[in-house]
Amino acid sequence: MAKGESLLDKMKENKNLKIAGIAVGAVVIAILAYVSYNKFIYQPQNEKSKTIYWPEMVMVENDSLNLALDGFQAYAKKYDGKIGGEVSSYVAARILMDKGEFKQALKYLEDTKLEDVYVATMVLGLQGDCYSELGQYKEAVEYYEKAIERKPNEMTTPRYLMKAALVYEMQLKDYTKAADDYKRIKNDYFEFSKTVNIDKYIERAANRK
Repeated sequence: MAKGESLLDKMKENKNLKIAGIAVGAVVIAILAYVSYNKFIYQPQNEKSKTIYWPEMVMVENDSLNLALDGFQAYAKKYDGKIGGEVSSYVAARILMDKGEFKQALKYLEDTKLEDVYVATMVLGLQGDCYSELGQYKEAVEYYEKAIERKPNEMTTPRYLMKAALVYEMQLKDYTKAADDYKRIKNDYFEFSKTVNIDKYIERAANRK
């Protein structure tokens, strides 16, 4: 024992060392548990989930939407957090939208977690569509704007700019904002602007101010 160090000090030091050892051990156990789960449980289930829904895809192609919906809803629940589960959640939402069940579709879209450029952006845009169909236009443009700003690209960005602009113009009567979005399409997305004759929309919004 060092000079001037009491027995009580030594006991406190030993206690602290034990606590530190327990904490480090707990971290190691947690890491090992995660690695084991990821390797032996998550990865095999994730791989399996990628193909599990193909029979339901065939049903969709054959217009057997009710049967397909039952399958996709079951897979969305069973494989939640796995790729197949997230895809199933997305497709279930699309079927529900086609059936006019927009509130139910929103629940599935809110639970869909995908990270690619296009489909993940469309998940946001589809939520905007649901809110628009429900007459909740402020919420609709909120989600359209999220889709616009998420990883801008030539396919989805002008599409949701157009939808947002139409809601601003026709429903919210915000003609300035509508005109700004139409002009952004013309300036930044030339190919898309040609397909919709964007100058017509810019002029219309300008005349309504």
